[in-house]
Amino acid sequence: MVPYFQSLLPTTTAQGGYLPHWLLFISVVSIFNSVQTYSTPDLSLTRRVYESAPRDQITPLSARTFGTWTFITSIVRFYGAYYLVGNKQIYELCMWSFAVAGGHFISEWLYFGNCKLGKGLAGPLIVSSLSLTWMYLQKDFYLA
Repeated sequence: MVPYFQSLLPTTTAQGGYLPHWLLFISVVSIFNSVQTYSTPDLSLTRRVYESAPRDQITPLSARTFGTWTFITSIVRFYGAYYLVGNKQIYELCMWSFAVAGGHFISEWLYFGNCKLGKGLAGPLIVSSLSLTWMYLQKDFYLA
């Protein structure tokens, strides 16, 4: 049974590497996050990220819009997990998805003031900065 599940995981280079598995993991987590924005009227998870925003700005519509944006990035990262090795365009597209996400959260924190550094913002900042840095440092490994 285990070999079957291993066949579902993305392949890497002959030398190994875990970045495709990380992209798959982040993609799946993002899909669940997106589904949550559509399936529950409770906005507590969205409010946790945008903790400093006025309550009337965090609406079901804004949560669903954010969920749609998150779902699109999860599709890009899912494709990246399976087609990253040797594919410069997919690699760079994945990198840009993390750069845009990180830029969004940093601007909401430092410029717009809708986020504050805490539990809600820590996850997105850690994932975007870690992933972007990892991808930048390993670009030659995966695209050689």
